[in-house]
Order: sequence, then structure tokens, then C-alpha cells
Amino acid sequence: MTRPSPLRANPASYPNTVEILARFADVDPLWHINNVAIAQYFEEARVSAIRAMSGSSRIPATADERILIARQTIDYVSEGNYPGSLSVGIGIVRIGVTSFTLGMAVFQGNRCVAVSDAVMVLANEQGPKPIPDDYRKRLEQQMLLISHEP
Repeated sequence: MTRPSPLRANPASYPNTVEILARFADVDPLWHINNVAIAQYFEEARVSAIRAMSGSSRIPATADERILIARQTIDYVSEGNYPGSLSVGIGIVRIGVTSFTLGMAVFQGNRCVAVSDAVMVLANEQGPKPIPDDYRKRLEQQMLLISHEP
């Protein structure tokens, strides 16, 4: 299993948290939470965070724009157990011209279960488009509390 940086494995590094309750359907035959469920936890946190950052029920706020996932990595760090609750810490790692990267980690208690980065691209019908200044400011307010992440 991969070892994330100590700061990425610390729940206090993330400005936002999404609570998740493990479901029976999320477990494998050994009663561990399976990798597909963990990917779904990251998806739920990603969508919740983007909705909160956009300040709207739409993602993002205008009808002709959308935020697309371009890439996601998941490193599994330790086993998650059922029954139980988990939390997903989430924040911004990087902001580019047309994209931004979400840094996330799943925790059970204070134990890190998995770490993920997801590159999100703002696009319209013509393709990627620059992130507007007002949205960029909202993203900047949600940076991970880690100054040296790539």
C-alpha cells in the first residue's frame, strides 16, 4: 500500500469534509470496504465540494459551462472497515488556467484509508475555457492547508 505525505494523511489539512456512512453493499467478503466504494466516496465528495464552491445548485453556475473530470488517481493506504462512518477531506491543490486539481483523502477516525487527486476542467461546447476570476477566488479560498504540494 502507498504511503501518502504526512500532511495529506492528516484530516486537519483539508478545509472541507464530507461525511459518509459505510453501507453493507460497500464491503468485500472480508468485511473491508472495497475499492469501488472508495472511488464512489471520492465522487460524492467531489460533487459536493464543486457545488459548494460554485455557490449554486448547478455545476458551475451557467448553463453553457460544465466541469469535467480529466484525470483521477487513487492511492489505497489502509483498509476501511464496516460498519462505520468515514469522512472525506477535500480541498484545492492547484489552480491552472482552465483546470484545477482537487486533493482528497478518505478517513476512518483519524486513520487515512485512501488519497486521491482529481483534475477538473472548466469547459463549454467549444472545449476548455479559462476559469473566471470570481470562481478562481472561490477556489483559492479552498486550498489545502499544505504549502508545498505540487
